[in-house]
Amino acid sequence: MKVQNFEHLTPEKKIPRLSVVQGLLMGMGFGALLALGATRLIPQPQKAAPVPAKIQPAAKGLAVTTARVQLTPVNQTLKATGTVTAVEMIPILSQSTGLQIEQILVDEGDYVQVGQLLARLDDSIPQAQKAQEIASIAESQAKLAELNAGSRREEIQRAKETVNRIQAEIQQAQSDWDLAKKRVERNQTLQIEGAIAQDRLDEVLNEERSKKALLQQAQARIREAQAQLAQLEAGPRLEVKAQAIAQLAAAKSRLQLVEAQLKNTRVISPVRGKIVKRNAKLGDITSSQTPLFEIIEDNRLELQLKVPENQLKTLRIGQSVTIYSDSDNRIQLEGEIREIYPTVDANSRQALIKVSLPGDTSLKPGMFLEGAIITKTATSKTIPMEAVLPQADGTSLVYVLQADNTVRSQRVKIGEIMADRRVEILEGLNPGDQVIVKGGAYLKDGDAVLAK
Repeated sequence: MKVQNFEHLTPEKKIPRLSVVQGLLMGMGFGALLALGATRLIPQPQKAAPVPAKIQPAAKGLAVTTARVQLTPVNQTLKATGTVTAVEMIPILSQSTGLQIEQILVDEGDYVQVGQLLARLDDSIPQAQKAQEIASIAESQAKLAELNAGSRREEIQRAKETVNRIQAEIQQAQSDWDLAKKRVERNQTLQIEGAIAQDRLDEVLNEERSKKALLQQAQARIREAQAQLAQLEAGPRLEVKAQAIAQLAAAKSRLQLVEAQLKNTRVISPVRGKIVKRNAKLGDITSSQTPLFEIIEDNRLELQLKVPENQLKTLRIGQSVTIYSDSDNRIQLEGEIREIYPTVDANSRQALIKVSLPGDTSLKPGMFLEGAIITKTATSKTIPMEAVLPQADGTSLVYVLQADNTVRSQRVKIGEIMADRRVEILEGLNPGDQVIVKGGAYLKDGDAVLAK
C-alpha cells in the first residue's frame, strides 16, 4: 500500500485525512491504553508494607553492679587434717586363762558403767578347788583346837599305867638277869673243875645275854613311856602348836587364791565408757594375749592433727578449733587444743596436736576430719566473692571500673574466704578501687559499662 504524504497539510487538517491503517493502529493503541487504565483502576491485593526497623539509641554500655575494695578484719586460719582417736582405749583381758567363755552380756556400741558384768567364764574347776580348801581349813582348825585343849585325863592315866607295867617288867628282867649271872658263875667253876662240858657253859652264857637284852629293852620302853607321860602331863609343845597354826594359815591362803580365781571368772568393766570392739565369742578359751573387749573411757575422743612446724608458734593449749568434714556437712563441731606433741617428725617436718572433742557426738575412732584454727586477726583488703572470676590456669581475675566508665581486667591473689561471702585480696587491688560484682562475666578489657 502506498503511503501518501500529508506534510503539506496544516495540523488541523492532518488528522481527518489519516489512512485506514493509521486509524486502526491508533485505535489499537488507544484500546491498549484504555485496558491499561482499566487495569490500574481495578483494585489489586496489596502486599504488607515492610515495617521500617526501630531506630535504637546509641548504646552507652552494659549495666553492671560495682563494689569498693574495703579494709576488713580478717582471721588468718590454719587448716589441717587428722584422724579421730580415743583419748584412753582400755583393753579388757581375762585374769583367768584357759577358761571357756560361757556368757557374753554386752556388745559393740554399748555404754557400760564401772563394775558392770561383761561376760562369765566356766567356773567349775575353781568351785571344786574352793570346796577342797574349805575342807582342809576345817581339818586344820580341828587339829589346832585339839592341841589347844591339851591331853585328856584318860590318856595320862593310860600313860602312867604303861610306865608302871614297864617298871614291873624291868624289875622282873633285872631279877632274871641277876639269876642268869649267878648261873654263869657256878657253871664256869664247874667247867674249870671239869664237871660240865663247854657246851653247857655256852648255853648258860647265852641265857644270861638274853636276860640282859630283855632288861635293856624294858629300860628303853620305860624311857619312852616316861617321856610320853611327861608330854601328856605338860601338854603339846609350842612348836607343834605353831606348826598347826601355820598349816591353818596356809589353807586359808589357798582358799583366798581360789576365791580370787573364782571372782576372775566374772569379767567386770573397770571404767565407765563405750565398748568399741568385742573380740569375745561364746566357747572361746581365754588367754592373756587377746583382749575380750576394748572400751573408750568416758567416750572421750580426740582429733589428732598434723601441722607444719613453722606454725607451732601460733598455737597454744586451750585454743579453739573448728572441726568439720568435707564429705559430711552435718559434722560441724568446736573443740580445743588439749596437747601439743613435743617433737616434730624429721621426715615430714610436721608436728602432732591433740584436739579434744565433745563427748556427745556420733564420731568414731578412725574417722578422717579437718580442723581450722584462727591463728591471727588482721585488717586486710576484701571484696565480694562474686567479683572474683576464676581462670582456667588457676589464677583469679577481677574487672576494675575506670574513671571513663570503662573496665580494666586485673589479676589478683586471694587469701581467706570469709563467712559473709567476702574474700581477702592479698595482691592486685588497692583500698577504694571499684570492682565489677555482677556482669563481669560478659566483659572484656576496655568495655564501657553503666555502673550502679
